[in-house]
Amino acid sequence: MADTPTLPSRERALVTGATGLLGSNIVRLLLERGQEVVALVRDPDRARRLLPAEDPRLRLAAGDVTAPESYRGLFAGVDEVFHTAAYFREYFQDPSLTGPLEDVNVRATGDIVREAADAGVPVLVHTSSINVLALRGPDDPADERTPAPDRYLRMRVSECYPSSKVRAERVVDDLVASGRTGDTRIAVVLPGWMWGPGDAGPTSAGRLFLDVARGSVRAVPRLANYVVDARDVALACVAAARVGRHDRYVLAGGKVPLPRLTRAVAAETGSRAPRAVPAGLAMAAAALMELQAKVSGTEPTATRTAIGVLREGDQRHISSRLALEDLGVGTRPLTETITAMGAWYRQHGMLSAAGAAATLPAG
Repeated sequence: MADTPTLPSRERALVTGATGLLGSNIVRLLLERGQEVVALVRDPDRARRLLPAEDPRLRLAAGDVTAPESYRGLFAGVDEVFHTAAYFREYFQDPSLTGPLEDVNVRATGDIVREAADAGVPVLVHTSSINVLALRGPDDPADERTPAPDRYLRMRVSECYPSSKVRAERVVDDLVASGRTGDTRIAVVLPGWMWGPGDAGPTSAGRLFLDVARGSVRAVPRLANYVVDARDVALACVAAARVGRHDRYVLAGGKVPLPRLTRAVAAETGSRAPRAVPAGLAMAAAALMELQAKVSGTEPTATRTAIGVLREGDQRHISSRLALEDLGVGTRPLTETITAMGAWYRQHGMLSAAGAAATLPAG
């Protein structure tokens, strides 16, 4: 299990994206620590199914991060804001549908930061991604000081998820540099590929977990990526807000080969493990899946965009040393993450007790 640092207490927090993988784990962590939480959610009914709504310290607040008027009054009396809301569905949808990347990941981030500063919130933690870091070799791994890839810096609008996160960080940096954030301290956490319980979306991680459980994934590319438990990222976000001495923290997790990852899922769910294939073959298969999905009006299991991200991840070398030393946050073993995911999906009816995946509930 990951280390648990001693952290000072706070009275009230606001969490955006509160039903998402990271947001829901932050909500649960704060409630466990006896704190009041305002959860900004688009669908309160869905939130009641996914969050511990019976806890009197939890307030579900309906709102949309792209509409500041829907949440402006929520910052009163808030000690810390955790901004986790993000659009990530380009990994398994038509790659031309990039509008929400700019609206949700970039513009809404600027709005949230401005509103928090205007309300005098002491600290805001923004969630970014290791995908904003340029590639570095094993002798000089990427860390908090590593700049973004040049190709993303040149983009004038978000064209993919990583570029939207680069643009969001630039918006935050510009607001801080201009003095617009006032006395509100801003910290940014850059997680690796998050897995863990609470992935109701599901994200690309949850989709892969459930598709392997269904037996619908026959093969995976021989590639590796940095994998981290969302519960460890949640702890890093809270620690960054309360004891962090820097404005940027990387928590990448461990670099895990995709075949090993899916074998762990298969072992947990009682399904057949996918075979490992060359990355080029996986890219060709993803192109075919996209074509079939377009014809049938469904979402593909994999896309060329997703395989491309994995290919880049395979080349990554990243250090999370600062988070360990400054925040006291480590990461837990992969097996613990996969076991917790299986238990959560069974509890919420997304995975049968025998292991095979069930139909995802609506909403």
